[in-house]
Amino acid sequence: MNWSCWARRKSHSFHKTNIPPSLSFSMNKNFYLCIVKKIIYFNDYPTLNLRETDLLDWIHECVHEKGAKIKRLDINFIPEHKMLDLNKKHLKHDTHTDILTFSYKDHLTIESEIFICFERALENAKMFSETIEDEILRLISHGLLHVLGMRDNTKPLKELMAKEEDNFITKFHVKHTKGEKIL
Repeated sequence: MNWSCWARRKSHSFHKTNIPPSLSFSMNKNFYLCIVKKIIYFNDYPTLNLRETDLLDWIHECVHEKGAKIKRLDINFIPEHKMLDLNKKHLKHDTHTDILTFSYKDHLTIESEIFICFERALENAKMFSETIEDEILRLISHGLLHVLGMRDNTKPLKELMAKEEDNFITKFHVKHTKGEKIL
């Protein structure tokens, strides 16, 4: 599956191409076109009021703002028992968690997997009087921040992480609050 993004090319450099008209548009005498391979995947995504296009746009914006690029990002929604198994196997923690993040490159080139436990997200949303959509945004933000190199192993770092999560969530709502959003 392909995902579209837009790149600019000066109109004076137009030349005859075989690009279908449906894949291009003209704006302010500039030509915009770029088709790239999809690099963000949502696996076993639950039904929520969040559009995939909005999430993809938001993730790209957040990552770009931090000066990084995405090579591949998998966001996996898994049941509680599988999350516990991952936590035991990879972190040697015999405890439940809402999110695990595995990064395979440096923080400026994202090649990572984020695992989110939907049952834990539901519990968190209820406990903190949040919508499940905002809790999912918070968990994705949290995972992205870890992938970008942010730590949360001390109280000051946890506070900084929470502030950055809030900034990412606000960014989503400022840009994507119109109409119904269903993935």
